[in-house]
Amino acid sequence: MPDHLLIFAKLEYYNNIVMQKVIASLLIFVFSFFVFSATEVSAKVIADQSGPSVTVGKTEVINDDLFIGAQAVQIDGTVNGDVFVGAQTVKITGIINGNLHAGANTLDLSGTVKGNVYAGAQNVLVSKAKIGGSLLVGAATVNVDKDSSIGGSILAGAGTLLIDSQVQRSVYAGTGSLTVGSEARIGKDLYYASGNEQGRANISQKAKIVGSIYKSEIDTAQKNAQMEAAKKRLPAAKNAVKFGTSIISFIGALIVGFLYFKLFGKHFTQTSGMVSDSFWKTLGVGFLVSISFIPGLIILLITVVGIPLAGLAVLMLLLYSYLAKIVVGSALGHWISQKFNRKMSTYGAFALGLLLIYFLKMIPVIGFAVGLVVLWSGVGAFSLRMFQRS
Repeated sequence: MPDHLLIFAKLEYYNNIVMQKVIASLLIFVFSFFVFSATEVSAKVIADQSGPSVTVGKTEVINDDLFIGAQAVQIDGTVNGDVFVGAQTVKITGIINGNLHAGANTLDLSGTVKGNVYAGAQNVLVSKAKIGGSLLVGAATVNVDKDSSIGGSILAGAGTLLIDSQVQRSVYAGTGSLTVGSEARIGKDLYYASGNEQGRANISQKAKIVGSIYKSEIDTAQKNAQMEAAKKRLPAAKNAVKFGTSIISFIGALIVGFLYFKLFGKHFTQTSGMVSDSFWKTLGVGFLVSISFIPGLIILLITVVGIPLAGLAVLMLLLYSYLAKIVVGSALGHWISQKFNRKMSTYGAFALGLLLIYFLKMIPVIGFAVGLVVLWSGVGAFSLRMFQRS
């Protein structure tokens, strides 16, 4: 696989993981907030009830998972479980013997997290921290200093990312600006995608990367050019889709018309004959049926006893609306054959007329008018045929 494709595959994998973890964390937090009691510090949930901040003191030990919701949160003690926190500012200097799930404006981590860290924030500062697992973060700015260590990988999506720490495994980064400092130690590979402008990616020569570096520059100008080219191709693609849909619809109408002619030949020829003999009459009747159908349907529904009849009327209108192009196409084909003194079979004339209708309907503006004329003429012919005495 090419390097740039490998990078984006890794980043896509990272994005999916981060989104799943963040959403799961928020759902668990909200659920727990409303379900569990919040009266003791040692409980699973600490809700901000008495003030704007919640603090877990240095001497406090919580032998459970911890859920916190407040404006400001500071954890200086020990939590023997996972921590789920949502706040404006979060500062952690204590020990978390589990995973950390944090959603905040500012996250300041300088303590110890034995598991993974899942963070979504505006600013993330990892200073003198020890993370036993991986750091999965989405933020505007992420700063991991030289005194920090990460036992797993870093998976980051950020506007600005600074890594100057020890990372035991790989780094996957999608950033606007990436800096890998001189103190950085990456145990495996570095995958990154960043802007292609000067200074967007700065990797110190003193940084130690055991594996390989895979990069893919995001060329904004090229991307915009591709988008503009795609916009220009959009009308052609739209027309191609419309043309393909019309071909499929035309073939389907041909098959339906053939079956209609074979099974109900007399009805087919008499109905199309009405369009040929009394075109303006069928057009007018179809127009009247169209504008009066909705009021009549409402009246039937109001009477309650007319509901079955209303359902039948809807089904018949749908059927007549589809078959309209078939009988009008047959009438049009016969008119063309007579006009040019060409002998054609009934089905051949129908196919010719139907093809001409589909062709006219593909012309902008004219196509809409043709569609209305075909619909009203066909519906009018079927309506007259229904009430005609044998």
